[in-house]
Amino acid sequence: MAPGPEKAFPRRLYDVAVIGSDPGGAATAAILSRRGLRVLLAADGPLAAKESEGWVLPGAVPVIPSLRQLVGAAPVLDDLGLGQELSRQSGPAGALQILGESLRLSLPADAARRRAELRRELPEDWSAVETALEALEPLAKTWDAFLVEPPPLPARGFFERRKLRKILPSPAPDLPDGLVGEALLALAPFCASLVGDTAPEAAAREAATLLRAPLRLWSGSAQVWDLLRGKAEAGGTHVLAGRCARLRVERKGASFELEGAEVRANMIVLATSPVRIAELCQGGGRVERNITEETSVTVSRKVGLAHFVVRPEAIPQGLEEAALLYSAEGAGLLACHPARRARGESRGEKLLTFCRPVDAGESDGAAFLAAARKALERALPFFDRHIVHETTDLDPAQGQRLLRPHEGIHSEPIGVRPVSEAHERVVHASREVYPGFGLEGSLVAARACAGHAVESIGRKQVAAT
Repeated sequence: MAPGPEKAFPRRLYDVAVIGSDPGGAATAAILSRRGLRVLLAADGPLAAKESEGWVLPGAVPVIPSLRQLVGAAPVLDDLGLGQELSRQSGPAGALQILGESLRLSLPADAARRRAELRRELPEDWSAVETALEALEPLAKTWDAFLVEPPPLPARGFFERRKLRKILPSPAPDLPDGLVGEALLALAPFCASLVGDTAPEAAAREAATLLRAPLRLWSGSAQVWDLLRGKAEAGGTHVLAGRCARLRVERKGASFELEGAEVRANMIVLATSPVRIAELCQGGGRVERNITEETSVTVSRKVGLAHFVVRPEAIPQGLEEAALLYSAEGAGLLACHPARRARGESRGEKLLTFCRPVDAGESDGAAFLAAARKALERALPFFDRHIVHETTDLDPAQGQRLLRPHEGIHSEPIGVRPVSEAHERVVHASREVYPGFGLEGSLVAARACAGHAVESIGRKQVAAT
């Protein structure tokens, strides 16, 4: 019997296709769908919160800086009408707490309450710490001019470098001494993908905003992505799940495979990790090889998560929902939220999520869990007696990637430019764009990507229907 006709391969056509789950990609999709373009958002993998023995667990660090206080992020939130929704989901304004073996200091936004806390916990040094805390807002604002109209990074050539020197604070402002300065350096890995001396903005801006005004989101940046996805979908973006493969860039567009269908688009937005970009471009030609090369920044560390579902009596009075926890093994970030079950109701259990940077290749969940237990026991005595369930996530869906800082004053800058140098129809909206600015940088990249797409595709801006 002769074989039947070959089944037609389904094809989907779009103006812009976004691949990846970084919030910058969802923001780009939301902006462009409101401009009237036909947009696809392909998450390229699982995004939902993970489940472990019936407990629902967050897929990212559950605390982020207040985006409303960052001029790079605020225009995107205002354009999409997300400011109030983000505030509502983060709950009432709270405090970030600093915990150590002999320290339990809460830092509420209210100045009078904060001063009382400082006097109680730091009777000898409270005035100096208060002065340092009051200096955080102007410290963060030193980068405002850069983020209003950011130049491409890394800068290429004499003229781009000269423009960059005129905009960036020079020299970069010093961090406060003592407790506040130490806290900023400890918080930076949870706020940005590039930290240390090569990214002073990570501590002085992103970490300073987190210390001053934390947003306590149950699933952190993953929750921001979901809010942006909802806005994109409401604006007409086609959202599809599934794994993408075989990205191929042509003269006037690009194509890739998604769950057995061919997707073609005039422009591609890559909002995913360097490893995934290399996988997408595998087997391609010169353009694909160049895309892989320009995004091949080295990820040296990542933020792992340890989850503890505990009975309510494990939580001492006065524990804030977000805390910077010091221990002999280093600093970690602790978040405390009501525990959630996939089916049925919980009985008041709490979820403690402990976050700490580890090497990029770390895969020993048992060792990470033991270290997390040890760190928590110093701040929460006997909490382990009340553990209902515990697990680790060393590769969270919205994991924080930490890039390897460059060394020496003549080293090449680190990062990925918003518009690809390999092809003008490929743009980047991942956290590797403006990596010292974290989630704010992703939203700044979204603005750049959306502007380039509208200009290149040639559509006039129209109101979303």
